Amino acid sequence: MGGQLILIRHGIAEERTPEGDDFYRKLTEAGVEELTAFLPDIAPLLTESGNLKIWTSPLVRARQTAELVAEATAVEVIQPQEFLETGDFVAFMDALKQEDEGFNLVLVGHEPYMSSWTKELIGAAIPFKKGAVAFFTVDMTADPIGNLEWLLAPGKSAKRKHEATADKMHAVDKHEGSSKYDPCDGEDTLYAGIINEQIAGVQHAYAAYQQDSVEPESAHALRVAIRQLRALLNFNKANGEEKYYREAGEDWREIATTFGYLRELDVLMEECRELRGLYPDMLAEDGQVMTWLMEERQGEQDSIHELITSGALTERILDAEAATAHYLKSINLDDDQQKKSTIKKLEKMKKRLMRKWEEVDFSNHEQTHSLRINAKKLRYAATYLAPILGEKDKDIIKEMKKVQTALGTLCDLDINGHLLLEMADRTDDPDLQHHFRTLSEHQFQRREAILNDEAD
Repeated sequence: MGGQLILIRHGIAEERTPEGDDFYRKLTEAGVEELTAFLPDIAPLLTESGNLKIWTSPLVRARQTAELVAEATAVEVIQPQEFLETGDFVAFMDALKQEDEGFNLVLVGHEPYMSSWTKELIGAAIPFKKGAVAFFTVDMTADPIGNLEWLLAPGKSAKRKHEATADKMHAVDKHEGSSKYDPCDGEDTLYAGIINEQIAGVQHAYAAYQQDSVEPESAHALRVAIRQLRALLNFNKANGEEKYYREAGEDWREIATTFGYLRELDVLMEECRELRGLYPDMLAEDGQVMTWLMEERQGEQDSIHELITSGALTERILDAEAATAHYLKSINLDDDQQKKSTIKKLEKMKKRLMRKWEEVDFSNHEQTHSLRINAKKLRYAATYLAPILGEKDKDIIKEMKKVQTALGTLCDLDINGHLLLEMADRTDDPDLQHHFRTLSEHQFQRREAILNDEAD
């Protein structure tokens, strides 16, 4: 038996108070407005297969959210379910087994149960911000039974909003920037939509990593998604409150750092496999070096797994999302102002980076690493802020990709070389020490050869 499940966390609700009854907490006016703007956009995705049912926690804030879903999807009946209040997954599965083949169910509930239920469905916990919607296809005979198809959060789709405001933006441009419409709230702009979509991308990558943590690309994709998000937040930091920007930036940086060493190991292991032709015995898959590296990776993977299963990493992501939401609220630019600011900032960043490119000392790892990171930030901005600009800045994207490529090998060789030296210091095995130092020397020699070619 199979079908579709749509998990929805209730919208923004009144704060909990010591004297208040949690059962009766309602959606705030902002929570209702946010969902009212968001749900009609995704309603076609929920009703595409027909026969939509809505089950909800009996708590008032969840029932109100379910009513807004019902209104957006033209569903007449909403069924309260106690297990959505208590998080009883076993009771939920018992109820699900009574449904017909091809079920299409919306489940409106609460954290931490939404996250823990995704763990049961797909083997990966996903943090749900308020109002977030996750869509799963389900095969009750499979293991795990679910597959995450998409994850969205409130905040208009940047693409949809761009299409709706294109004519308005064009009219503003024709009138020398004078705007006849009111400034947008910081949460209801193209920029906010882009950031929310990036957060959804991080959540999806986080789920993908948990489902296949052995695959090197899963950790890499998650780190890239977080770096893209941080680059876009950094791009606009002058236009919001610094304390919120700093809090959000630090939170996301710490999450990305969690996967940093794992990524370094994956890059090093890939390099070792490419060098196997030069050192066939030393780098045999079952030899000392590769065995040590694989055990090291497993240990790091296990440490990350503990953070995930304890809920600590998911909690960090939720904290980062909350800090990001505060930062978005503090930005006081409407879409027209944001467009002008973006064009100006892109040009300024490009000029600064190209100047540093002319001045960089390629033998200095700190300089090349910093320049490479800044090139990535600029490329991400030129790519993902396209809805604000009207199109991608292909010239900037192309130039920054060239800078990244030129510096990438230099940076990786330096990191690999030093990492191997650290590993040599950590083992008491003289053969392993020799292997690690031999490989480290090879990395530094290759880097020096590239530098000499550049000099020539």
